[in-house]
Amino acid sequence: MKFRLILIALVFTASSVYANDMPSEVLALKKAFQAIPGIRSAEVGKHHFSKEDIVTLNEVYFSGEYADLPISMYRRSGGNLNNEILINVAFEIQKNALGLQALEFLSWWVRDLSRSGDNVQIRAIGLPPIVGDKVQLGDTLSFWFEAYIVTEREDMGLVLNEISDLTQSLNTSFNLYKSAFNQ
Repeated sequence: MKFRLILIALVFTASSVYANDMPSEVLALKKAFQAIPGIRSAEVGKHHFSKEDIVTLNEVYFSGEYADLPISMYRRSGGNLNNEILINVAFEIQKNALGLQALEFLSWWVRDLSRSGDNVQIRAIGLPPIVGDKVQLGDTLSFWFEAYIVTEREDMGLVLNEISDLTQSLNTSFNLYKSAFNQ
């Protein structure tokens, strides 16, 4: 079966090799997540899918790398809205109390942003408990912070400004409450 998928799905890889190619606003968001005690790793990505892309992805049951996308949202809306882009931070937490504190802190921050009108959410991602003979349960849990950024026109500068605002908000919130992590 042959599939043709036309989409924009760029994932920023923030390794030291590519760090110079990434916009400073994206690097700052990644660093803000990594600065939270209990966060083990963080990677920033962006996605935009048209209605046609979603039809094609539905036909292949959102397989492979697309399985981690916010499938319910895309099915409900039929793809991104006009001038909307999904910015995500895929992150993992430490498997201890500090990791749970980090997740709780980020969950509060996202809840607060949502209440103030930002279209953001956190989703948990897990893989099948067993694949072949390998037990994965307990080893694949990760999370996605997602921000649905809508701008008045297609302009990456406007998107980067929104990313900067998110970074500033996260840094301010963390600095305000970082003493809670010492408990």
